[in-house]
Amino acid sequence: MNILEKEAKALIKRGIYKDEKSLFEDALRALLVSKPGLRVEAAIELYKAKEISLKKAAEIASLDIESFKDELSRRGLKIELEPPSKDILDKGVSLLLK
Repeated sequence: MNILEKEAKALIKRGIYKDEKSLFEDALRALLVSKPGLRVEAAIELYKAKEISLKKAAEIASLDIESFKDELSRRGLKIELEPPSKDILDKGVSLLLK
């Protein structure tokens, strides 16, 4: 067991964290605050994997949508257009039928 694992176990034993999951989540949050570039990297990876929308990715990266799109473009990544929601389509159809 390395020193980081021992420290983690000690924090849990002292009751500062209830389990390894809560310690990991807190540590990751602190890391992302101290290294904001990692948020951009995570957002890009999640967006590329189609796990989140462009809007959500920009939010995670702490960028506005246009800045996030610029970042994707600089990296040679395609911007996927998201289809409109069913509600928006239904409203559009009803306007056309009037």
